[in-house]
Amino acid sequence: MSSQQPVQKSTEKPTRSKFKQSFWVANTMEIFERLAWYGFFAVSSLYITGSRSEGALGFTSEQRGLLQGIVPFILYLLPVVSGALGDRFGYKKTFIVAYSVLVPAYFLLGQFTTFGTFFMAFLFVAVGAAIFKPVVVGTVARTTDETNSSMGFGIFYMMVNVGGFIGPVVAGFVRVNYGWDYVFIASSFWIACNFLWLFLFYKEPTTESANVKKRTLREVFGGIVEVLGNGRFFIMVFGILIMLMFGGRNFSWTMIGLLSAGWIVLNLLIDIPLRKRAKNGVSVKGLSQPMKIGNWKFALYLLILSGFWTSFNQIFLTHPEFIRDFVDTKDMVTTAKKVFGENFARGLAAVNENLLSEELALTISERASTIDARMDALKSGAYIADLDTIPGNNLANTRAPRPLRYSPEEAKTAVWDLYDFKVRIPIDTFRAHMNYMPTSAMAVDPAVARALLDKFRAADHIDAKTVAKTLIAIWPDIPLPVLEKTGAMVVENLSSFDEMKLAYLFNGLAYGIPAAVKAETHRIAEAYRQVNPEYIINVDAGAIVVFQVLISFLIGFIPPLSAMVIGIIVAAIGIGMAAWTYTGWLVTLAITIFAFGEMMASPKSQEYVGRIAPQQKVALYMGFYFWCVALGNIFGGRLSGELYGSLARDAGRPDIMWMIFGGLGLVTAVILILYDRLIIGKGKME
Repeated sequence: MSSQQPVQKSTEKPTRSKFKQSFWVANTMEIFERLAWYGFFAVSSLYITGSRSEGALGFTSEQRGLLQGIVPFILYLLPVVSGALGDRFGYKKTFIVAYSVLVPAYFLLGQFTTFGTFFMAFLFVAVGAAIFKPVVVGTVARTTDETNSSMGFGIFYMMVNVGGFIGPVVAGFVRVNYGWDYVFIASSFWIACNFLWLFLFYKEPTTESANVKKRTLREVFGGIVEVLGNGRFFIMVFGILIMLMFGGRNFSWTMIGLLSAGWIVLNLLIDIPLRKRAKNGVSVKGLSQPMKIGNWKFALYLLILSGFWTSFNQIFLTHPEFIRDFVDTKDMVTTAKKVFGENFARGLAAVNENLLSEELALTISERASTIDARMDALKSGAYIADLDTIPGNNLANTRAPRPLRYSPEEAKTAVWDLYDFKVRIPIDTFRAHMNYMPTSAMAVDPAVARALLDKFRAADHIDAKTVAKTLIAIWPDIPLPVLEKTGAMVVENLSSFDEMKLAYLFNGLAYGIPAAVKAETHRIAEAYRQVNPEYIINVDAGAIVVFQVLISFLIGFIPPLSAMVIGIIVAAIGIGMAAWTYTGWLVTLAITIFAFGEMMASPKSQEYVGRIAPQQKVALYMGFYFWCVALGNIFGGRLSGELYGSLARDAGRPDIMWMIFGGLGLVTAVILILYDRLIIGKGKME
């Protein structure tokens, strides 16, 4: 393949330049920023779709895809602006703004639990990261030259993955042992550390920010537009990108396609009279000009490369949920026990037995209780208070809890819920144990119910949690989540209840004997514990930390586009292999293969842009480079949510989903080959 390489005036091998201090400071700041980002993002799929009872959000896979598509899409769109502003005002000031946004943003991310508020906090993180990204990459580009850029970007990419490796390890330990809130606190702390390296060691690498004559903001934004063309063309492209954000949820993809086509046709029709005016010699400026494409080869390169990033993103978007729901990692736990001992295996596959016990208790109570049937009787008038004390009456408060007797389908649902708590118990085994779990029923005297009614009605504020806390003080053996469900019904019907009805409702509540539930929880945790999904996908970052410098050295003199194509093909094989990986070690092998492809493709794609960009517009061009990552996120996120929901979760065919993602990577490689031979081979990128 052909590619633009520096022409050497001498046959002697050039001496590699030394890296400047700001290069190493930028790499250090990148490590800490990645600690924060991947400390959250590597577990974001688990947090967004995990059970509320374990502290997660409890959203659907489709909602996860929407969040992980739109917000990172915006994150990678904005660097084109922040990069240009960084060139204008200086990188150091831009870093200060980025960290000032990110520290509170990560903290707020852990405080909001509704879809809308979480979306806004996530967007806040995206803005801070978008300000950071182009200036850190721009620093690397400005502090390297033709002799050391390949090694420099290789080192930078390795440092990215040092943070990407450590962040999820810390997050995995923290979320299991301390709860989800501390995952976000840790991310805020990592960002705060960057203020130290910035103020103590960083030296400004830009030149414009120190000049007396600087570009105006209009000139800065004009330069942004000129890379793609002119203002009219920029608006058309940006409009299409915005429409892509709303596909699938607000509008069908068919509708988005029609709207996009209509938007393009409208702009072409507007161009007809504008081109006639220009042809007739009429002076036109600004948005009165017909559309003009700028560096179209560069724009096409970004569009093609978005296919790689769509496939690439599935490591972080889809793999964690896939591993949690479909992959049995017992083989890895067994290996860990044999090689490193029981304690190491428990740490690798840590289970929070307190949370698991609460979930089991809630499952047992929901199955054994008659609360729903009793509420129906109260609402329909079938309940007769005068008969409530007669033994043998079907509606009497002496009614014993029904046997659990899980059907295979009911047991499958319950087992699926336990995946959030990192245990994978066979359905038949679960049924065999749960169906004989000893349970007890509430025994509430009407006089006690009367006192509770008076207390609840006298309270200034009453909700399900308040009721539950009051009840658990009286009946401490009953788990709080079980009582909260009953509390919601009490609050809803407080005005219509009397003591007999309330006693009748309470006595429909059944629960597992605490000692038996605790013992069963420990047995399940010991026998069926699973490795944290974030630890497994972290193999990608770990492999890059170990091998990136070697790979960068080996491919240092291979043309960038050739290295990218080889890397994308290898990565696509790793992604596609997931279709046949349902055990821990097999999925680890697939991710490792992907990592080697990533090591070749990703840093070379950044180096390529850094080398072809004009020296005073490096951060701007790197900002545009992130547009292909933005497209990869919007396509990757939306496809991940939709395909996982329809193929993996609903149809039970994750293999088809993975073959689609792997095939997309291979198609991207083929198109890049054609691009290299048919487009770049006939002229310069510029």
